Amino acid sequence: MEATAKLRFARISSKKMQPIARMVRGKPLTEAIAALQFTPKKGAIYIRKVVEAARANAHEKQMDVDTLRIKTITVDKGPMMYRIMTRQRGMANRIRKRMVHIAVVVGE
Repeated sequence: MEATAKLRFARISSKKMQPIARMVRGKPLTEAIAALQFTPKKGAIYIRKVVEAARANAHEKQMDVDTLRIKTITVDKGPMMYRIMTRQRGMANRIRKRMVHIAVVVGE
């Protein structure tokens, strides 16, 4: 049996999220949450919230929360917001503000 949780449109780039997702992939839930709690990265906050939401979803499905592991965790690219930064001689550069979608599946 599995439980899932998703976070969409998180305002961080996928390049910054991938190492954090790789760090907790396949670990037991308690170990993953403890590792994310003491990771000094912005992305760890987002992933921890999604993992805790997946744990709550599993609890609602009457699953044993103590034996759960993170089966899959995916960080997919979301849409980009485009902004303009002015440059010299009246030119403009484009700034890309990236977003990601995070999906976590937990199971035994």
